[in-house]
Amino acid sequence: MRRFAHAITLASICLALVTGGANADSVADFYKGKTLTLVSGFSPNGENDLQFRLLGRHIGKYIPGNPQTIVSGMPGAGTMLAANHLVKAPADGTVISTFTSQAAIEPYLGNSAALFDPLKLSWIGSMSQERQFCALVGAPQGVNSFDDLRTKEVAFGSSAPSTDIFRYSVAIKNLLDAKMKLVLGYAGMPGVRLALDRGEVNGVCAVSEMILRTTLADSLKEKKINLILQMGRSTTDEFGPIPSVFSYARDETTTQLLEFFFKDLAIGRPIAAPAGVPVERLAALRQALAETLKDDAFLGEAQRIGMSISPVAATEIQATLDSLSKKPKSFYDDVRRASE
Repeated sequence: MRRFAHAITLASICLALVTGGANADSVADFYKGKTLTLVSGFSPNGENDLQFRLLGRHIGKYIPGNPQTIVSGMPGAGTMLAANHLVKAPADGTVISTFTSQAAIEPYLGNSAALFDPLKLSWIGSMSQERQFCALVGAPQGVNSFDDLRTKEVAFGSSAPSTDIFRYSVAIKNLLDAKMKLVLGYAGMPGVRLALDRGEVNGVCAVSEMILRTTLADSLKEKKINLILQMGRSTTDEFGPIPSVFSYARDETTTQLLEFFFKDLAIGRPIAAPAGVPVERLAALRQALAETLKDDAFLGEAQRIGMSISPVAATEIQATLDSLSKKPKSFYDDVRRASE
């Protein structure tokens, strides 16, 4: 009997090895000669779009069969267009998309414009969990700190409602009593930066570490930009002693809502494929992302553009969205009130 069981075990191992090899071969056979389309929901030339295009230049060599890769821009509706595109895109592993974590949870907020089910999308991962900052240009109306902003009004530039620029700004305004006059309608962070240069607005939230290390590095050094608040799962002193958003929470309810906006949703720019991608191809895409993020050529380019690599696994994104899906309606009623 033991010999029989031992024989079955050996046979099972051999079968697993053969099946694994067969799956790898089938993935390579599928992708060979095909094109992987990467759909960016972000504004052209913005830091998020640049990061995704960088991924597109390197990920193909780590996918079995080495497909060609193209990056297609689909900005609009706070990256919702790119997320919704996954509903009608082929579910065969030839299309992946990136959008904001805010867009990913719009169905939970009852947004009828969100056509996808977050729990059914084929999540691939996220490249970075960069911290975000609120910044002022100069010291408008004598405002030099976040404490000052709670007593004197300043115009802040913003974008569409499902973007992190808007979501972060309005949450801070409503939850922490900041006197921010939100000016909406700018085309992502590049549009807000132009508005800051023209003097149309004097502040912005959701400024990333990457842009502070590159485009805004000189302005920060020359003190033309003043960082007054930082947001994220952790804090940093890289740009000076900037207070955390959580240090201003006035009660437990406020803390819970701040954690929703600035911890639960701090999963970077998630990357997903349509629902129903074959398991072996989804596994190959996830592995290809992980390998790309360790590639020397990729890392060299990432360093030159000031990008931090702090990946979020697909399983963590899935677990976060699953947890958020279980929160009661009353919680999302509070979230909507904080987001209006």
